[in-house]
Amino acid sequence: MAEVPEYWVFGYGSLCWNPGFEFKDSMVGYVEGFSRKFWQGNIAHRGTKEKPGRVATLVEDPQGFVWGKAFLLPDETAFRYLEMREVYLGGYQVHKVDVRSDGSNDCQRTVNATVYVATPDNGQWLGEAPVDELATQVATCSGPAGHNAEYVILLARWERQHAPPHRVDLELNKLELLVLEQLQAIGVRPDDVLTTNNMPSFSSMVPEKKLRCLNI
Repeated sequence: MAEVPEYWVFGYGSLCWNPGFEFKDSMVGYVEGFSRKFWQGNIAHRGTKEKPGRVATLVEDPQGFVWGKAFLLPDETAFRYLEMREVYLGGYQVHKVDVRSDGSNDCQRTVNATVYVATPDNGQWLGEAPVDELATQVATCSGPAGHNAEYVILLARWERQHAPPHRVDLELNKLELLVLEQLQAIGVRPDDVLTTNNMPSFSSMVPEKKLRCLNI
């Protein structure tokens, strides 16, 4: 009898605090060989065509590591939602990575998961920019899913809650601090950008036909 495949997905952005789908199991963990960068534009959730927001992607970094959350999906159906959200709407492509939980070698858990990564050849790519410019853009953009600042603030809060203090993303923390300063400068309270309208629901995002998975 053939083994039933397991569908693990690794989230390092809004999936950490707002997956938007049901899952059978989850695990906080990290991937090595990558760094999180806010180089991907977003017009579907955290920005508009006229004023795209900034969201996270992974870039290869031999010394890097990124904390996030792996989810075990109940079946293949949830990939329809994720492919719509990340590939079709977000401009991401598909990779496979090993996600490791925190802990000693005796109790560390490892799962092989799908991860969505943006590359410079997609239409929403914005690329590298100084952190103060990133903060200004984040603090002044919003889209159907809410303010771009919410994305950064909640991600930074999530990581501080779940990652070991010595392994937090210092770049993310710096960006959050500058975003908060920018919001204060333009007279916007942080609470004003934190809403409950974070992402479209699972049912509204599942397409009629299964989307093609990009293998790179």
